Amino acid sequence: MLNMRSGKVLLGGLLGCLLLGGAPAVADDKPDATGPAKVKLADSLGTLDLPKGYVWLDQAKAKEFMVQGGSSGENTIGLIAPTETDKFLIALEYENSGYVEDKDADKIDAKAILESYQEGTEANNDNRKERGLPALHVTGWEQEPQYDAKHHVVTWSLQGNNEKTGQFVNYNTRVLTRKGVLSVNLMCSNEDLPASKPKAADMVTKVAFTQGERYEDFKQGDKISTGGLVALIAGGAL
Repeated sequence: MLNMRSGKVLLGGLLGCLLLGGAPAVADDKPDATGPAKVKLADSLGTLDLPKGYVWLDQAKAKEFMVQGGSSGENTIGLIAPTETDKFLIALEYENSGYVEDKDADKIDAKAILESYQEGTEANNDNRKERGLPALHVTGWEQEPQYDAKHHVVTWSLQGNNEKTGQFVNYNTRVLTRKGVLSVNLMCSNEDLPASKPKAADMVTKVAFTQGERYEDFKQGDKISTGGLVALIAGGAL
């Protein structure tokens, strides 16, 4: 059984993903599902085939956990954690922001987006300090944004520094849907990233959207998100 009170805990902070040590535990650390299990995602969005070796925390517990780590937790719908020795967490969020058009996939400017992240993060540090949280700094790309047009998935990864705990990595996956965006955020240390990345990517394939919620189910008259992929990447992580 997962015990979030023991050892080093990974949870969301900067840009939805931050490594902290000795973080507060959720009020009830009993998992809501243990793999293999089929987990329902919020708002009839779809299901997750949770593999063996993982546990699932539902929306309420996951949101509480993220808030205690410095994230707003506003769109959090669940949290995945390994039951073995792997050192990472995967946070799922969903924003019903509308259909994101991908016509600007060839206009992604990694340099400009990085500068935007850095400026936004520095501007938010005063707020973090008022909440008793350490300042954060974005130091560069670990992976520049990449878009998979076939599966409607965009990924990117940022390197950062936490003034209390040191370096961390922020690996983001956004899956486009008919009505919004599902975020699958990997939380891990830099040293654990190579082993954790493939497992996070595999977890994305375990999500099955309800028919009518898939990106290809778009119909004329559906709500369109303001901005396209560039706006999603530039603003989605902040």
